[in-house]
Amino acid sequence: MKKLLIFISFVTAMHVAASPEMAERTKRTYELSQESLILKMKIAKTDTERQALWAKRPSPENTATELWTSIGKSLHQDWSIPYAAFYLNLTHQVAPTVAETSKHRKAIMDSFEEHYFNKPKIGVFCIALAQSGSPRALPLLEKVISKNTDKKSQGVAALGAALLLKNLGDSPQILEKRLTHLRMAIIQSADEKIGDSDVANVAGDEIFIISHLVKGRTPPEFSGTDVAGRIIKSADFKGKVTVILFWDSQTADLNKIIEITNKLANKYAGKPVSVIGITPETLGSVRKLQADDTIKWNNVIDSKNEISTLYRIKTRPAVFIIDTAGKLEYSGLPGSFVELTVDALLEKK
Repeated sequence: MKKLLIFISFVTAMHVAASPEMAERTKRTYELSQESLILKMKIAKTDTERQALWAKRPSPENTATELWTSIGKSLHQDWSIPYAAFYLNLTHQVAPTVAETSKHRKAIMDSFEEHYFNKPKIGVFCIALAQSGSPRALPLLEKVISKNTDKKSQGVAALGAALLLKNLGDSPQILEKRLTHLRMAIIQSADEKIGDSDVANVAGDEIFIISHLVKGRTPPEFSGTDVAGRIIKSADFKGKVTVILFWDSQTADLNKIIEITNKLANKYAGKPVSVIGITPETLGSVRKLQADDTIKWNNVIDSKNEISTLYRIKTRPAVFIIDTAGKLEYSGLPGSFVELTVDALLEKK
């Protein structure tokens, strides 16, 4: 009798675990923990406090393991769609190194291809696919675009496909395909939510990038005040090769970035090359760094991130190289390719 009761309890527990209520509880607990961490990090006064908080951050791996107990046996059911998307979001960075996670992600992709791709209201999953890092993501999104009859789901899938196509380069054919997808996204699903934004804003930013921030385009003009109080305009650099570095104190490997950029500034001193930093750091802190020669290039103080927003900067560092005619030649990370690009432009000039 006792064994029977234990068995019944186990079966009941499994039934409770594999439920939308349990999945929602797991998802919401993680989200609340993340919100709490962000708030505490903002009010922490020292690096030591911030490091201690970061060490106790909620674990996406543990949350994914708990979530899988709720959805693993129910992937064929419609209620699991948003939680399967959440699982992809939690695990996209650890999947290649964790065999069990890779297996679960494959099961989700397989289930999507079999059960979900022609369902309505799958926008949240389409965005998770676009951010998943999976080589299957683009073909699956294109399948949604061509086969799904729900216009809003088609539109979000088109946005996801446009974002993934960025990884394939800036050839005219790729750019035209991205623009086609982005227009579909805006027409069919403009008001669909994407995190804290919506499809219209995300797609609009991408169209702006294609128009102004890919190789061969004319980047947006900007002006700002440097550490000496002078007005600096991008138009001032016409006729020179211009290297623009977006950075801040939170930039990864900042000391290395400074070293690389100092090397550039020294190498091209006296040549028709301008190296300019754009940073939201305080005037006093940047002025001190330049005064003691830690930083050897001029900086525009972008305290309200107006220039960064204009250039659609999501993460720092970010480098843009503009040629003597004012056309964008390179956008990406600092490093040896920046120097090679500048050298090639000088030779061409």
